[in-house]
Amino acid sequence: MKRKYSLEFCVPFLLVFILLQVGWFIYKLVIMPDEGCHKELTLSVCTILVLLALLWIFTSKMSRQNKILEENNRKLSELDRMKTEFLANVSHELRTPLTVIMGYSELLEERLSKEEDETNLKFVQTVHRKSEDLLSLINDLIDFSRIESGKLELRLSLFTLEEVISETVEELATNVQKKGHNVQVNYGSTPLWLLADRGKIKQIAVNLLQNAIKYTPFNGHITVRTYMQGDMCCFEVEDDGVGIPEDEIKHIYQPFKQADSSYNKKYEGFGLGLAITKSLVQSHNGSIQVRSEPGKGSLFIVSLPREKNV
Repeated sequence: MKRKYSLEFCVPFLLVFILLQVGWFIYKLVIMPDEGCHKELTLSVCTILVLLALLWIFTSKMSRQNKILEENNRKLSELDRMKTEFLANVSHELRTPLTVIMGYSELLEERLSKEEDETNLKFVQTVHRKSEDLLSLINDLIDFSRIESGKLELRLSLFTLEEVISETVEELATNVQKKGHNVQVNYGSTPLWLLADRGKIKQIAVNLLQNAIKYTPFNGHITVRTYMQGDMCCFEVEDDGVGIPEDEIKHIYQPFKQADSSYNKKYEGFGLGLAITKSLVQSHNGSIQVRSEPGKGSLFIVSLPREKNV
């Protein structure tokens, strides 16, 4: 890269020198001819020819380097496409047998609960619970591969943000209870109507609330707010959890990246949740912001365009 930049800087300087030499040559030959300047004119012509030769050499090298860079970029793009297809194919192949495992474990769970076999019931419940976790990870991989390949489709419908938030809080109530969290929901006075993909908006809310539950220690507090700000519908998810260091905030939306990225990380997951969330928000022409401080929790703010024709 350093060599490429040096060539790019050399070419303009050579052009300047050539123009100066040509200008001087024309000046001495046409405007101010002098009988004793033949040697100077000859030297000027030679200098111009040498500079032109150097210019040709440098531009040829730059052209070759650009072709190499283009080829490398093409190969990288192809590798990236193959990676995305591999993730999508593997995820789909894993989801099919996993669904079968979950179905049979659910049947076993019902049968063992009737037989009051608590020991085996606990084993089967663990299998079913971990299968659900694995399915969630696989679904994240599938969503990520669709976003990466540009195959994300939006099915627009009219709905209120409040009803999506209410469903999300209700569905995640079990997870909240397991950690003893106190979840408070504050709605604004005016219903917030959206013309958007209801499933995708719900996925955004689920991802943010799940993160708040995951990264908040037992008996923590989580607050969800909705309000209108100008032409935007906003909702916030605030927790008093572990928080995010300032130098990590800029990386949290990167795929396969978590705030705790150490080898023996405490929290499970691929680190795709926030990357998917940001892409979904942007696909709706919205924005997402985060404010956080280690040990004091995090605040995520999502803004989405409000549907005015309601």
